[in-house]
Amino acid sequence: MAARLRRESGALLAAAVGLAGAAAPARAQSEIELRAATGAYRFVDVSYEFRNRVVVDALHVGVSDVQEYHLGAGYELGSDSAWSVTPIVYGVLGTPGRRQGVTLGVFADFRSGSWRVRGFAGRFFPTGGTVPGYTFVDAFDLTRVIGSWEVGASMDADQIGGSPGWLLGPTLKRNDGLGAWAVSCRTGDGSEFRVIRTLQF
Repeated sequence: MAARLRRESGALLAAAVGLAGAAAPARAQSEIELRAATGAYRFVDVSYEFRNRVVVDALHVGVSDVQEYHLGAGYELGSDSAWSVTPIVYGVLGTPGRRQGVTLGVFADFRSGSWRVRGFAGRFFPTGGTVPGYTFVDAFDLTRVIGSWEVGASMDADQIGGSPGWLLGPTLKRNDGLGAWAVSCRTGDGSEFRVIRTLQF
């Protein structure tokens, strides 16, 4: 989410709505994503994909005294090597104050030759509290793959109350045997320097 969204949105945790179904067996996989950035931003995400491609995901987002919690479930569609699209539903809740709702979203990852596009887009529907509904794009990255490195651009965007906000700037990623390191330096609705570490096992 863009910096303005993180300042205004307030926080979130939840009870998830699960999606299930039959699919060709795949290797079960866990992933942890850690983010830190200027502006007291912090992010921890833990997800697990079962062999039948059902995904469960829990994450925490914090900015200063604002605490957001998300718990969700989804289902991965697509090919492991070329593309994947994962519709997902999150229950959300948080502090300060009583704030709750549901987010409907989709995570997408596309690869073609040495190019890669990945990111998350969603819509938050409030069921209580003071946070209005909003649409957002989180960590939408377009990168060129060069060996174990990726270089390109990263964007966040949101639409709250008819007023858009965004962050855009260069990103650099290095993939390794455990996952990836990434850094980005973005500006727009504020400015941000971000460091990301992902772990897959």
